[in-house]
Amino acid sequence: MGKISDKYQTRVGLIVIGETIAAIGYVVIYFTHVYMLNVYGPFYAAYTIIIGLSILEFFWSMSNVGWSALISDVTAPQERSKLMSIISSIGGVGQIVGVSVAGILYDWGGEAAGFKNGTLFFFASAIMVASAIVIGIAMRSTNSKVRKTSGLVENKKPDWNKPSTSNYSLGNFYWFLTSLFIVSIGTFSIMQILIFYVELDAPIGASSVDIAMIRNSASIAAIITSLLAGPIADKIGKKTTLGIGFALRVITPLLYIAARNVQQMIIFNSLSGVSMALMNVVGYLVASELIPAEHRGKLFGQFNAINGISFGIAGTAIGGPIADYLISIGIPQAYIATFEAAAIISLIGTIIYLIKVKA
Repeated sequence: MGKISDKYQTRVGLIVIGETIAAIGYVVIYFTHVYMLNVYGPFYAAYTIIIGLSILEFFWSMSNVGWSALISDVTAPQERSKLMSIISSIGGVGQIVGVSVAGILYDWGGEAAGFKNGTLFFFASAIMVASAIVIGIAMRSTNSKVRKTSGLVENKKPDWNKPSTSNYSLGNFYWFLTSLFIVSIGTFSIMQILIFYVELDAPIGASSVDIAMIRNSASIAAIITSLLAGPIADKIGKKTTLGIGFALRVITPLLYIAARNVQQMIIFNSLSGVSMALMNVVGYLVASELIPAEHRGKLFGQFNAINGISFGIAGTAIGGPIADYLISIGIPQAYIATFEAAAIISLIGTIIYLIKVKA
């Protein structure tokens, strides 16, 4: 999708098409799920959703690539930091609102009624259609202005005669991707098992309410930090700011081990939200400076893919298996060992970033 975006400069087109197909796909998945449930039973019906959502990720990636490239196209470097801070903060608020609304809709009309009658699917589909319409109208109304300022809008070829730093930036970019991937592996490898750890009778012994507070602490910290991340990066430098985010990813798992009560865990997990915001906001800013304008679609596609892949495989291939294996052989400190492994992995990625990436 990135190559198509670069060749035809179809940033907005990718967003609109991706969101629209995903919206239709959500409805198709629901009715297919109902059919499989009635004909073949719950096992096959469950896999219908899993496989269906996996296929939809392809179309969502169209939208992600389009958004990433479009923001760089239509913003000047000096205003990009502030804009990304605002976007990320709004996204954090939207995530909390979305999860809350989904929780309400799930049981709307009875236990799991919102899922069974498709309300959740239809609501999500409607939101996607609305977002596609809004971006389509907004970008059409500002298209003439963008054409004058960006030189990289839909159906307009970039100026290939402009000086390019692609050789330098590409080498830097791939070192950056490598470091980001490794740190993200360390981060996501413990994201799910953290809940199991705090539920243990010792040392935390968290209740369901406590768990919600622990998780929300990271979300709230991420929203606040997102607003500040861009201005901070402009003041002290993007490489330094992102390095702080990476360093927090090394420290936070070790602080989990040191926590002895819910209050301490809330404080320590808020640092996870801070580091996530720095990685999301400043990570994008660093990537936008390393990526040559003529390859934004392709390389932002790789940037987004790294985030998705690391999230998908970290818990499944690293964090979960380590904890399960240690538990199976009778080691009582299985979760602690997993946290230590996550810190070491993140440290390796941080060292690579500090030594090899020039931003």
